[in-house]
Amino acid sequence: MRRSLALLLLTTAACTMSMAQNPVAPANLVAQSPAEIPSRILLSWNASTTSTPGFFRVYRSTVDTLSFQWIGVTQGSKFEDRAVTPGLQYHYVVTATVFIDSTLRESGRSNVASVRAYALPTVARGVIAGKVVDQTTGTPIPKVRIRFFRVLLGTTRLLETGTDPGGQYTAPLDTGTYLIRAEEAASNIAGPQHQPEWYDNAALPENATPVTLVAGDTVRVNFSLASFGGQSFAYVSGIVTDASGSPLAGAAVALVRPIQEMNAAGAITGATPGIGDEARVIPGIGYARGVVWLGYTNLQGKYFAQVLSGRPYMAMAAKDGYIPEVFENSTDPTQATILNVQGDTTGINFSLSPRGNSTGSVQGTVIDESGSQVPARIILFPRPKSGNEVAPVFVYSDSVGGFMYSYVPADTYTVLAVPYSDYSSAYYKANATGTVSWMEADTVIVNGTPVNLRVTLPPLRGEGLTRISGRVVNASQVPLAGVRITARMGDGHIAGYGLSDPSGHYAIDALSAGALTLFVDRFRFNLVQSPVTVPGSTYAIDNVDFILTGSFPTRVGEGSELPRSSKLFANFPNPFNPTTTIRFDLAAQSDIMLSVHDVLGREVARLAQGPHPAGSYNVQFDAAGLSSGVYYYVLRARGGSNYTSTGRMLLLR
Repeated sequence: MRRSLALLLLTTAACTMSMAQNPVAPANLVAQSPAEIPSRILLSWNASTTSTPGFFRVYRSTVDTLSFQWIGVTQGSKFEDRAVTPGLQYHYVVTATVFIDSTLRESGRSNVASVRAYALPTVARGVIAGKVVDQTTGTPIPKVRIRFFRVLLGTTRLLETGTDPGGQYTAPLDTGTYLIRAEEAASNIAGPQHQPEWYDNAALPENATPVTLVAGDTVRVNFSLASFGGQSFAYVSGIVTDASGSPLAGAAVALVRPIQEMNAAGAITGATPGIGDEARVIPGIGYARGVVWLGYTNLQGKYFAQVLSGRPYMAMAAKDGYIPEVFENSTDPTQATILNVQGDTTGINFSLSPRGNSTGSVQGTVIDESGSQVPARIILFPRPKSGNEVAPVFVYSDSVGGFMYSYVPADTYTVLAVPYSDYSSAYYKANATGTVSWMEADTVIVNGTPVNLRVTLPPLRGEGLTRISGRVVNASQVPLAGVRITARMGDGHIAGYGLSDPSGHYAIDALSAGALTLFVDRFRFNLVQSPVTVPGSTYAIDNVDFILTGSFPTRVGEGSELPRSSKLFANFPNPFNPTTTIRFDLAAQSDIMLSVHDVLGREVARLAQGPHPAGSYNVQFDAAGLSSGVYYYVLRARGGSNYTSTGRMLLLR
C-alpha cells in the first residue's frame, strides 16, 4: 500500500475536524507464529469501513486474557511482535484511535487472539528464574526484559522473557552456559528509570558472570538495578526564518534521537526503538520514531523545547512550501549535527529555503525482501556532474513505508533509504534488494513526470555481543559524518551497520564471531572494503579506522580542493591478502588506464580505464586466484594530465 505524506496529513486533519463519531473497534484479529527462528508473532485485522482511525494500538498479555499492556502503534492493519520467547503463550487485542476536537479517542478492544510463539523441539532443558528489584528501595520492577545469550552459539533475540508486576521471571531454556542481561523497558518519552545490567552487577558483557544450566535444574538469577537518579530538564530554543531572514510562524520543530543512538538501541536490545509515545508524524517531514519533543514556532518564528538534559538530540524543522532541514543547515539527516544538551541551549536556528515550482515528484514504498512495508527515511542525492555539489533532499515515509516528495527539481538522483531498526540502510536498485554502494545503485531521473519506486532493504542478521568501532576521515584527516559502515557475513547476509557522527566515530553492535567484510560508503566517495575477523568471546574491537577519498570534488571542509598534480600513491595495506586499495590523484580530466602486472610484465588485471574527471580516486584490487609474490601496478594518464607511474606490492598467502 502506498500513501503520500500529504495524504497522511490530510487524513489526520479530516479526522480532527469532521469526525463526529468514536472510532470502531477492529475485527477479526488473527495471531500467527511462523515456524522459524528467531521467533516472531504476526498480527493482522480488519479495520472498520465506517470510520477512519488515526492509528491502531496493539496490546499484549502473557498472563491471561485480561491483563493487557500496550506494546506498539501502527497505521496499517498489520503488526509484527519480535520481542517474544519461544514456546510462551501470548494474547493480543487491538484498538483504533482518532483525534476528535483535539482529543484522542480510543475504540473498544478487538477480539482476543492467542498464539504460542514457535519454539524448536528440545530434549534437555532447565529453568533460570529470578527477581528484579530496585537497588535502593528493594521494590520489585515490572516490565524488565531478561535476555539470555548462549555463550557458544551467539544466539540472542530468540532467548528472552520479562518480569511480571511482582518483578519475577521464569525462563525454561536449553542446557548450556549463558550471559544474562536485565533491561527495563521504556514506558514513556522519559525512557527507562533504571540502568541495564549484566549478571552479576556488570556494565559490559566481558565482565558478566556466566550461568551454566544443566538438565532438570533450576538456577536463581536475581538483579538489583540502580536508578538513573534525578533527571533534570533543559530548554532548547531558537528561531526559524526563511532564506531572507524573515521569521516563519507555524513551522514544525522536532528534537529526535540521533540515528546512531537508534541503530545501537535496536541492535543491543533486540527491540524496536523509538515507538510508543515517541512515534509521531512531523508535519512537512513524515512519520518519525524517537521524537522526544515536537512543537511549532510562534509569530516571531521562535520555539522553546523542553527535553531531558545529558542526552544527545538531532533537531529538525519543516514548513509547507519549504525544504525541510536538520541543524545545521543540512538536508541530509545522516550528516546531522548532534546536540549534546547539558543545560539550557539557545541558538538552534533554522533558515528554510523555498521548494521552488518544479513539477517533479518521487513516491513509492520501502519494503523488506518478503514484501512487508518498512518505515524509513528517504534521501535523494543529485548525481554529480561537475565540481559543484548540489544539496540532497529528504523525506520520511509514513508508518507503513509509503513516501512522497513533491516539487523535486529535474535531475538524476541516487535514492538512499535509512530504516529505524531490524534492517540495513540501502540504495535503490530496481527489482532487487538495495545495495550498500552508491556507485552500484540505479539512478532515478526526475523530469516532471511522477516517479514510482519500491526500495527493498535487507534484514539485519547480527545476533552476537561484539562491537566494532573506529573513525572515518578523508585524505586530509577531516572527520566524515554520515559514512555507512556495513558488516556483511560470508553468506551475503548483513550482520549489522553503523553510521559515523560529526566527529567521524562509528560503532556496529551485536556482531557474532566469524569472518566479516566491512563496506565503507558515503555518497561522492569511493567505496572501501575491508575484511575483519571477530574472534570468539571477544566483545569489543576498537580503532578499526578508515580513510575515504572523493570520487568527485567535495564541499569545503571535506577536501574540496582539486589535486594540484597527478600522483600514484603506495597501495594499502602492503603486504596484503587478498585485497588492497590503490589511490591516485588526477590534476585534470584525463583518459587513464590502471593495470596490474606480474614480475614478467604480463597484465593480470585492469582496474580502471577511460575518461576520469579531476579528483582523488580509490580503487580496490582483489588478488583472489593469484599466487603469492610481487606485483606491479601502473597508472597511465593522457589528455589533461600526461603522467605515468608504477608501484610495487606484495601478495602474501
